[in-house]
Amino acid sequence: METTTRLGNVGQRVAKEVARLRGRTTVRELSARLAKLGRPILPSGITKIEQGQRRVDADDLVALAVALKVTPTRLLMGPPPTEGPDDPRHEDVWEWHPWTDREGVERSPIPILRLLPELAMEPWEAWAWAEGEAPLGEIWRLPEENSTNFAEDEVERFQAENRLPAPRPFLGLGDDLQLAIAKIGDAVTDALDEGLTEEQVTQLVQRAVTGWKKVAANRRANGERLRKVQEADENGSQPS
Repeated sequence: METTTRLGNVGQRVAKEVARLRGRTTVRELSARLAKLGRPILPSGITKIEQGQRRVDADDLVALAVALKVTPTRLLMGPPPTEGPDDPRHEDVWEWHPWTDREGVERSPIPILRLLPELAMEPWEAWAWAEGEAPLGEIWRLPEENSTNFAEDEVERFQAENRLPAPRPFLGLGDDLQLAIAKIGDAVTDALDEGLTEEQVTQLVQRAVTGWKKVAANRRANGERLRKVQEADENGSQPS
């Protein structure tokens, strides 16, 4: 039985991304990495993968992702979409479709990421699906499903089944404390996103801790003074 090596859209993308991400690493070096991972692929096999002459199965995909220091999703989807100037890496990964608005005016082409021969969508939507943020939407539904809207709990169910849950690294702590720790993490992330350096954020956190220590010391001192006053009142004497 003859086995076809003709690749579909995703297979072609994997081939391109393996070649792109390998960069200046030789096929022998990548082959050696794969051998250390227990999933050996000969240098000639890597060349065939990059040229679209050899299919990549699920085990190969994971091994290649580990060896190339990316995720399997990165190999399957190509470079993630970015805001701002066009990324030249997208040119041979995305399709560009012209479109006309409701007034008949031709607009700039929009990028499309093709997952299957009859399934393509905007890259942001495809990545949101791949990362477990949202189901694909109406575009994937079969005609006989006769549905135009998500079920009420469909998004929540999809996220629960496909998205990494919120981390709970501090086992044994109460929910309030877990929430406080999560807020600290969010605040640090926001500060870094706004342009502060790691050193500046660290200094701000240290200042906050120092301030908290001073407040805590004052509370303890005031509490001790109050305790002595109460004891004096009970004993009918002057507080020491």
